[in-house]
Amino acid sequence: MFLIKTMMPNPLAGLNPMRGGEEDVEAAPADPAKAAGMTREENEENQKQLVEDKMEREADFLHKKAERATLRVCLRDKYRLPKVRAYSLPPYNLM
Repeated sequence: MFLIKTMMPNPLAGLNPMRGGEEDVEAAPADPAKAAGMTREENEENQKQLVEDKMEREADFLHKKAERATLRVCLRDKYRLPKVRAYSLPPYNLM
């Protein structure tokens, strides 16, 4: 039994807030570019690319949202459906 306990680490050893966490904070470099293994210029270029990608995703999302709204209005007109709002629905009694 002693041999098994010595070979297997304690899974709760890393959860102690008084031990183990201080080394990780000091070991991390202050510059995020060095932490990622890039130069400062590469990091700036990467950040610009991330911002551009995010803007492109947001533009695509807004375009798709507008398309869905247009389709929704067309279907409502075609089938003469009323515009239903979430707050106009009757409350559900779950009990």
